[in-house]
Amino acid sequence: MVLLTAPFDPNRTGRALRLPRTGLVATIASLSVLSAGVLMWYSGGVARDLGRGIASGAAHSMLLFAGWVIAGGSSACLALVIYAAAILCLASIATTFTVWGALLYLAPLVILAYHGNRHANLRGIGLTVTAGVRSIALGFATGTFLGVHLLISASLTFGYVVRVSSIGPYLAAVAYDVGANALTAEWLFRGAVFSHCWQRWDFWPAASLATALAVSRYLADPALPQTIEVRTGAVFYLALLGFTACALRARAGSLLPGYLATVVFFAAYRMLEQ
Repeated sequence: MVLLTAPFDPNRTGRALRLPRTGLVATIASLSVLSAGVLMWYSGGVARDLGRGIASGAAHSMLLFAGWVIAGGSSACLALVIYAAAILCLASIATTFTVWGALLYLAPLVILAYHGNRHANLRGIGLTVTAGVRSIALGFATGTFLGVHLLISASLTFGYVVRVSSIGPYLAAVAYDVGANALTAEWLFRGAVFSHCWQRWDFWPAASLATALAVSRYLADPALPQTIEVRTGAVFYLALLGFTACALRARAGSLLPGYLATVVFFAAYRMLEQ
């Protein structure tokens, strides 16, 4: 298939990455907030939950800003990214106090999807909802297959229980996946990184780098259980999900199919309990 071998844009030479001054300021600010959140998280006491929310929001904001820089660092869409990052941080903090705070996670998705299509550099990384019906169905089917396979494997091999003990926390976790986890992963790894590399390389090297970075992001997440079977399973399933999402991005020209696959997969993952 030409799709998996040809560069993303063979008539265009890839541009060099640059870090605009505004991007540098945003990166330093996000790192500072992340550091403060981590210190509060590990300090224990009443500040623990608040610190976790601050750290999570700052980490996802950094992914948004990193994707913006790789996508060109256009000042025209900087305000859009700042609004999305600010609401994401607010949602992360609010969710530590009430599950209803997770509703705020839906706002960054709406902001980026609705307004992002107006900016050429964001359309260039696949930020568009104009994907074909077949590609959307394929993304949904991919996430369903990987999610069901995970549930069956984890329950039969390691004795995990598939259930939703409390609907509120479960829906809050899914809302986090919708507006933070899957959104920032597709934005940065399958959008900015993969698109940038695909301008220079064939599909497989570009997809391999984007997927390796995405897997590393999840392995570095302190929320991921540290048991060997969980981490091994994470590498296996997230690698499959990453390569598939890159292929969907290449096929459809949009992040939407891969985003749906990621959301559906994590919705299944949230059903696992020990």
